[in-house]
Amino acid sequence: MTDRSLSSRTHDLLGSVLGISALILLILSPWLVDTSGPDPFYKGPLVFPLITLGLVLAGSVPSLIRLARPRDARWYLDGQGKPFRAAKVLVCLVLFLGGLVFLGLEISTLLFLAVALKLVGQDSRTKLLLVPLLVTLILTAIFKYSLGIWFPEPLMMQLFTE
Repeated sequence: MTDRSLSSRTHDLLGSVLGISALILLILSPWLVDTSGPDPFYKGPLVFPLITLGLVLAGSVPSLIRLARPRDARWYLDGQGKPFRAAKVLVCLVLFLGGLVFLGLEISTLLFLAVALKLVGQDSRTKLLLVPLLVTLILTAIFKYSLGIWFPEPLMMQLFTE
């Protein structure tokens, strides 16, 4: 193994920990989320955590495989062997959750995706504009209009309407 292969194991360890944590939360989610409301399953409070945790688990599978087979470590988030970009995107994701409350789904999603793409080195103006815009439109159409999932009024709107 080269030094670079060894340093990428940091990424795989981080991805594996996130994936195993998502798996544990997926297993425990029926007990962690109150599903006693009148809404059908697809509108209930458990849908979004299941989708999100499922995506995190699916995204961690390559890291779990590489961690089990260290000689096949060829994947890097950045060239320095430390997950700086992933940590920055994780901070953006936490800010995104707060943004849902303050800014709402649409603005938070747009900002999160634009900043996250910039952080991972996607500097094309087309990508920085079109990808966040399309994903925001798709998420809004699916969750708000197709599934009718309720999102609270953003605090920012309450400041302007009072």
